[in-house]
Amino acid sequence: MRDPKRIPELLKLIQEIWECDQDLRFLQLVYILQSKYDAQNGSNGKVEEVEKDGFKRIGYDLFNVEDSGFKEFLKEYLEELKKREP
Repeated sequence: MRDPKRIPELLKLIQEIWECDQDLRFLQLVYILQSKYDAQNGSNGKVEEVEKDGFKRIGYDLFNVEDSGFKEFLKEYLEELKKREP
């Protein structure tokens, strides 16, 4: 069984990241985090679909990502955001 303590730890990191850019809607934030995580980890989860009219949809299948790895990514991303703040 996974450690239930990971839940508030992950949520706190997401909250802190979101507070750095409060104008984002929640699902925009989720999309950005998925995109950045995937780009840093080989783009193995990127899913692209092209519509008949040429419109391209991009999503991310990160179903098998372990929380511990994502938590480390969130910590690093938060530190990066804090360095940018005035």
